Amino acid sequence: MAKRKTLLFLLKAAFSLAALTLFFFVSKVSFGDIGRTLAGVAWAWLAVAFSLHALGLLFSAVRWRILVRAQGDDVPLLFLVKSYLVGTFFNNFLPTRFGGDVVRIWDGSKYSRSLVRSSAVVLVERATGIIVLFLFALVASLFRLDMAREVPVIWAALACGIAGLAAAVLFFLPAAGRALERLPETGLPGRFKHKVIAFRAAILHYREARGAFARATVLAVLLQLNVILYYYLIGKSLHLPIGLLDYFIFIPIVHLVQIIPISINGAGLREGAYIQIFRFYGIPAQAAWGFSIIEVAFGLLVGLVGGVIYLARK
Repeated sequence: MAKRKTLLFLLKAAFSLAALTLFFFVSKVSFGDIGRTLAGVAWAWLAVAFSLHALGLLFSAVRWRILVRAQGDDVPLLFLVKSYLVGTFFNNFLPTRFGGDVVRIWDGSKYSRSLVRSSAVVLVERATGIIVLFLFALVASLFRLDMAREVPVIWAALACGIAGLAAAVLFFLPAAGRALERLPETGLPGRFKHKVIAFRAAILHYREARGAFARATVLAVLLQLNVILYYYLIGKSLHLPIGLLDYFIFIPIVHLVQIIPISINGAGLREGAYIQIFRFYGIPAQAAWGFSIIEVAFGLLVGLVGGVIYLARK
């Protein structure tokens, strides 16, 4: 099992490197072009953008705590903030943008005494955020049909999002519950059955905690608005001629693309998406690379704090 995980990690790392190299040469940019783009940033806008990480971290930790309490558990807010930072550290080196959620699930289980319940909380927290972003993109696309027609990745990502949402709805329908109950009771199917049923029940518990779920959803909207504003300010720092509305379309799309578990932290997928989207505006590829580099650098800086916290635990 360990060898298989190592092999998968190496394959995803190789894919990331290959994709980055491919897009670098296909986009016909040089390191000098990217360097000049970054040298011209407006540092004031960049500083304001980076400061939004603190607000996003607070929204995220409070939302996580609300969902935890709805399950009958309680976790100190400061512990959740630290766990988020540690998760951000691991997100930089694990497949997809959500690899660090495994750390958060483990941390949450220290208080809930249940990996299943902790997993359900983190999944609900993540899923509501993704759904809000997806709805942002879907609604904003209706006002920018010209952009959606010219950038195929938008329709592809929206289609994937709709398919994922439909699969989630099917999983929580009563018919899915009855199908799970019919699985064998013994052996591997039996162990799988009971864990999935418990996991499903933990999520469905939020039907009885509607007030908490509603508060968490409101915070999810505020959090994702903060995310859009964060990227808009990075764009402002690079003097990109892109209106705020369009960020509601392409930032959720790029995030959805990065969920695909074939690269490390979305490397390669992210850059390819930015290059294609920025081409619609006539923005050169070096600006897409600069935008991506700033995003990754900020993530590494925040993750560095999480890395220090993680080492301090040892």
